[in-house]
Amino acid sequence: MINRFLRVSVLILFFVSFCNLGISQNLEEQLKSLPGIVSVAKMNANPFFKESFVLMVNQPIDHHHPDKGTFPQRVVLSNLGIDKPVVYITEGYGGDYGESEKYLNELCPMLNANQLFVEHRFFGKSVPDSIDWNYMTVENAAADHHHIVELLKPIFKNKWISTGISKGGETVLYHRALYPNDVEISVPYVAPLNFSVEEKRHDRFIRHKTGTAYERKSLKECQIEFLKRKSRLMPLFEQLCKDKKYNFRASASQIFDYCVLEFAFSFWQWGYPVSGIPASYATDKEFFNYLVKICSPDYFDIESGKSTFPFFVQALKQLGYYGYNPRPFRKYMELRDTHDYIMKLFMPSSIKFQYDPAMSLLVKRYLKKNADKILLIYGENDPWSASAASTRGNHKILKVVQPRGSHRSRIGTMPEVQNKLIIKTLKAWMN
Repeated sequence: MINRFLRVSVLILFFVSFCNLGISQNLEEQLKSLPGIVSVAKMNANPFFKESFVLMVNQPIDHHHPDKGTFPQRVVLSNLGIDKPVVYITEGYGGDYGESEKYLNELCPMLNANQLFVEHRFFGKSVPDSIDWNYMTVENAAADHHHIVELLKPIFKNKWISTGISKGGETVLYHRALYPNDVEISVPYVAPLNFSVEEKRHDRFIRHKTGTAYERKSLKECQIEFLKRKSRLMPLFEQLCKDKKYNFRASASQIFDYCVLEFAFSFWQWGYPVSGIPASYATDKEFFNYLVKICSPDYFDIESGKSTFPFFVQALKQLGYYGYNPRPFRKYMELRDTHDYIMKLFMPSSIKFQYDPAMSLLVKRYLKKNADKILLIYGENDPWSASAASTRGNHKILKVVQPRGSHRSRIGTMPEVQNKLIIKTLKAWMN
């Protein structure tokens, strides 16, 4: 009797394993048969999913002129079931982390959904043999994402939910405005919507809205202390840059000043506590270590910046960015004018771009009039919230701001009341 039971159990396990293998092979074969698929490679899946694949998908360098050539775009698909929804992550940068089996977007377990991760064009492994920056446009990136939807939606026919963080959140908004029917729901996190290369809203936000008056005062006093001690901190600064082989497009003295200006933005963006600011009697070494902890000069290093160089191209052309305000520190600072600092610090002298806000204005109009089922998530103290997308009275979309939240604000970090509102909204939209 026991032997018979064991034999039956083994047969059942074999049958289940065979069926699962068949499902895996079937999806893999379907993916390989899709037009324009360069390669499909199986990878270790997060335990939440059944299987994961890394796809390289052929994309036109210019979607308006496909004859100009193609490039391979990295896509990571984690399958829970072809009958399940799809969480569609339109990453704004490189996508190495998308290949980690540890990576699991928080929306997937919430919505019991597949995970589809797309690296942004001209970042990471998603590059042509040679890059012509004329084709690094919002329109082409959105067309890339539209093409991925067209390829995979015939397989995954349930609801699609697009999402992304920071620049990835911007990417969500541009894609949704240009291709409103590609997905049913969008959840952009901490996504700015800028209208100039050097926005002034962020500086005003930092000086008047972040934290409490006491916290803002403490931060400014810390910046002034950096500058007052500059002559004593510069040997440490220069030694660090020498040891790390940092190379800048400005003098080390000017880069020090830029680090002090960037300090406030980084501090609030990543949600550091004011209690960590060194006391006025702290040593020079303590102040130096704190400056480097919050804003390391590697941000301005040419070599370190190669991975984010495509972003600054986009910022100068269409996305915009934030400006610095040296006026409150002129008494202590070498820098007098930071205008055009992106070109000066991040671009070779041979490159010039003209900013065009047309795509940001298009998104602004879309959110005001036509947008539907978009959940915007922000942190109250995040400087990027200064240029947050506006709902403009459109009750078909929802903005949720985490109290004292930073650029790390997510659904899982929200207070209970807001978390419940988000879950209730998503469930209603899914149904």
